[in-house]
Formats: sequence, C-alpha cells, structure tokens
Amino acid sequence: MTSMFSRILVAVDASAPARLAVVLGARLAHEHDGDLLLCHCVDWMPIIAQLEASGAIIDPTPTVDAFNARATSLLTAAAECAARYGIQAKRGIVEGSAQTGILQLAGEQRCGLIVMGAHAGSGFGRLLIGNTTNAVLRASSIPVLTVREGIRIADEGRCCFARIMVATDESEPSVAALETALALPPEDRRELIVCSVADANRPRDRADSGSPNGLVVTQARANADRAVASAQAQGIAVKSRVIEGDPRVALVAQAAHEDADLIVIGSHGRRGIERLVLGSVAEYVVRTAPLPVLVVRTGAANALPVVHASAANPLTVPVGSAAYFQREGETKRS
Repeated sequence: MTSMFSRILVAVDASAPARLAVVLGARLAHEHDGDLLLCHCVDWMPIIAQLEASGAIIDPTPTVDAFNARATSLLTAAAECAARYGIQAKRGIVEGSAQTGILQLAGEQRCGLIVMGAHAGSGFGRLLIGNTTNAVLRASSIPVLTVREGIRIADEGRCCFARIMVATDESEPSVAALETALALPPEDRRELIVCSVADANRPRDRADSGSPNGLVVTQARANADRAVASAQAQGIAVKSRVIEGDPRVALVAQAAHEDADLIVIGSHGRRGIERLVLGSVAEYVVRTAPLPVLVVRTGAANALPVVHASAANPLTVPVGSAAYFQREGETKRS
C-alpha cells in the first residue's frame, strides 16, 4: 500500500535530534517496506565569499573537499544506523542552502515524508533568527515529521505510531492534518484521538464571558464533532477530546496524558514579523512536545505520488553541482 512512508527523506547533520530522526526514519521505512533517502546539505559558498571579500587570494578546493568529507562521514554513519534496522539507505549530498536543498530534493524524488530533527530553542532571538527546520515546516508541501532530543519513541517491539492525537480546529490546515491522519495505514492509527482546544486567549463576547460552557467551548466541541463525523464517514473509529486552555500548552499536555505516539497538527506556514512575534501553535508544539510531531500544511494530504527507483527511473539528484546518491558504493552525479 502506497503511503507517505513509501519514500522517506531524512535530513542528516551532526546533532542529536538529527541522529534520532535517522532512527525513526529507518524504523518507519522498515515497518512500511519503504525507501529511505539520507541527505546532507553543504553550503560552503558564504565562507568562500567572506574570504574573497577580505581580499584574500584563495584556492576553494580544500574548503570544498573538507565540507564534502564531513558530509560523507555523517551520511556513512547514518546509513550504518539505518542498516541496523534492515534498511539499505541511499545517501546524497546537496550543495547550497539547506532548506532549499531539502525541499527541492523531496519534491524531485517524490518523497511522501520529510523527517528532521528540531531544537528546543527559546526566546525572541530564536524566533527572529529561525532555523532550517522552521523554514522547511513553513514551506514544505508534504508532511514534515519532527523529533527533538529527549523525546519518547515507541519501543522497537511495536509500531512507531499506534496511538495518534490530531489537533483540530476550524482552520483549513487542521482539515489537512485530519485527512493526513485518516490516510495513514490502519496499523499506524489503531487508536485515533481528535483534540479540540477551547482557546483561553481567544476574545469572548459578553454573553460568553465567564461561562465554562460559553461560545468558545461550544465552537471547540463543534470542531471535534466535525472531525469525528469525517472519520466515521470513512469507517474509521475515533475518539474526541475537548479541553480548555492555551492551545500550545494544552495540546502538548493532552498528548502526554493520552500516552500518544504522535501528534498530527496543521500549520498555516505564515511568514513575516507578525508570525515571528506572535509565534505559532505548531512551532511551539514541535519545540516542546515529548513525542514526535507531524506537521501538515494545506494540501499536504494530496502530496505528489511516490515513484520508486528502477532501471527506467533511476534515482538521480539534479540539485546543485555535486549532488549524488550512493548505495553499495555506487555514485551517481547529476
């Protein structure tokens, strides 16, 4: 059965979250008989440009070689990790911006899922600076699965995702998140819980003020009921939860309370200073949840179909001047 796990792209770097992403990506590929692609992005141009701006006359070859050697080492270690789960991963190096390379590669290779490590940074500076994971989350047209250091992953004796909690509200991204969860193979959603939060920060009108069963709670319950009806229309059993509070904190707490294996949440992918200052529920959940988080943007449930490599459709990576994938020592360059 074709699913988002049929071809998985894992972004590899030297961080602990990225190493955890490799483990989870390999386990998911093993569970679903999927392809695993490991990529590392190298961007040596800013360093070369800085040296040239200083007036130095340099040979860029040693710098480029050093970046590529480090990338090869990281990918080799990641492939060895995947092999422990019975997965023969393909490895690729992409030159240029990490976020651009990851997104372009995922699209060209018809991946159904991107798996990335996330960092639990905090403070206004983190919001303004951002990072590769946040950039990919805001722009990816396919679901992005994030893991951070210290999270809990299901024991290897069972499926990675058997108990899933989906955040639902009245937004279009929320609908995409629910559709993505409902489209998962049955073994990945043995227990499905839709959770709607009555936002404690949402302005209430006078009739609603101070009422525990006010309009905000009523709306949250209606959102949950719609999600349940959508699941039941497809013959999928689902439970619902309606809780009150700050959606960011409440969703994380509820997922822990439910002992969920995965949170599925929609994201608007907003840009600009307003998004940075106000923050994002999805980004907060990614940074703080003690379990993996699957972020879905509108339309991600209908991502490009998976295409498997074959003699007629070799796996090549026309991204950057030195992009390649390797398996069993073979190298393919664009």
